[in-house]
Amino acid sequence: MIVIDASVLAEALTGSGPVGEAARAALTADPRWAAPPHLKVETMSVIRGRLLGKKISADAAAEAADDLRDIVVDRVDEDCLLPRMWALRDNLSSYDAAYVAAAEALQCALVTADRRLASAVGPRCPIRAI
Repeated sequence: MIVIDASVLAEALTGSGPVGEAARAALTADPRWAAPPHLKVETMSVIRGRLLGKKISADAAAEAADDLRDIVVDRVDEDCLLPRMWALRDNLSSYDAAYVAAAEALQCALVTADRRLASAVGPRCPIRAI
């Protein structure tokens, strides 16, 4: 099992080139995924932003949005994550801290395409940057 964040899921769904390929490979390598409840909402926001920024076509965005609905992810209840999220407040946004707290709670790696998150100080879980 791995915890995935919105950056890697958005890359897997909409990315092209080496980063998109690396995201898809990372998610294929470990088919059981977990995340805090905001994963799909945050990923949808990235898809929308890429469409509005003309980084992907309307067809690609619609396909990614459809694919997002079908993705199965074990949800980690945010109530159990809140204390660790608070402890990470000086180094991470609440959204990023939730991913880290989930990976720590599940004792697994966090997979991300976010370089800033991958190099953050404070996480006690392995972080795999794609």
